[in-house]
Amino acid sequence: MTPWQKENLEYLKTQGDQPGWNPSVLSNEQNQEEIVEDTETETEEAPSENLETEEIQKKTYESFADRLPNIKKVRNKRLFRRLTLIVSVFMIAIVIVLYFVSPLSKLGTVSVTGNKSVDSQKIIAQSKLEQGKSLWEQFGDRDIYEEKIVRQLPRVKKATISLSGINSFNIKIDEYEVVALESINNVFHPILENGKILPEEMKAPISGMPVFQNFKDQSIIKNLMNSYNKLPEDLKQNISEIRYAPSNANKELINLHMKDANEVIVNISQLEEKMAYYGRVASQMDKPGIIDMEVGIFSYPFNNEVTEESAGESSQPLE
Repeated sequence: MTPWQKENLEYLKTQGDQPGWNPSVLSNEQNQEEIVEDTETETEEAPSENLETEEIQKKTYESFADRLPNIKKVRNKRLFRRLTLIVSVFMIAIVIVLYFVSPLSKLGTVSVTGNKSVDSQKIIAQSKLEQGKSLWEQFGDRDIYEEKIVRQLPRVKKATISLSGINSFNIKIDEYEVVALESINNVFHPILENGKILPEEMKAPISGMPVFQNFKDQSIIKNLMNSYNKLPEDLKQNISEIRYAPSNANKELINLHMKDANEVIVNISQLEEKMAYYGRVASQMDKPGIIDMEVGIFSYPFNNEVTEESAGESSQPLE
């Protein structure tokens, strides 16, 4: 029923009258009208849905057609990248092969730096490096060649091999310093800072270096050098000669002849400790003499026997 029919029916009920029309009939007619209207609506909507479906399909086709050129471009880019990668790998492989068969991969020249006393050609010869042989193979084994140089040349403290060019090596040398001379029958041999005596012979001493006398055991010289190298530089410069002078009771005794005309008696193992008092003791002496540091520290003039009184006056306490 329509709204106005419902209102008319309610009004007649309140008045106690019956409607002059049949609500059921109207209801059926209304239902039929609604069915017809629905059918017409569906009929009207069906073509619109078909149109929408066709438009969607058309848009899908058009969007795919628009994307097709972009897909081709992306695919071409990927193919180009893969091709570039493959070509690059082959080119690198070819360059590597050409390098290793060319002279650039072979050792060309060897230079030496840092050496002062050892001849450069002697260093190269003792290294056993071979020119014309594989550069990288020898560079990989450089520790072996460095060890050969140090082992064969006593003056060399350290050798370092490095690349100095496309196919060149440089050997950097660090040498031991010559700090003293050994005298045997007026022939002098250099003594290195590590205590090693070189077989080289010199007829005259080097100015400013102390001369070692009466040393017959290499191990004693090495022990002495361990203590001697720890002395202050000004004190080392004041020593002109070191003589090994053991006694029956003490095998460590040495005599130091100083450039200020004093003579020092001291144990090798106590050289660094007791020579620290040398300047104080020497400044209290009236004239050059002997400073005995074997047991305690005291001084006395040359050719004089030490007395208890002089020993007490000249003795220096160890602090």
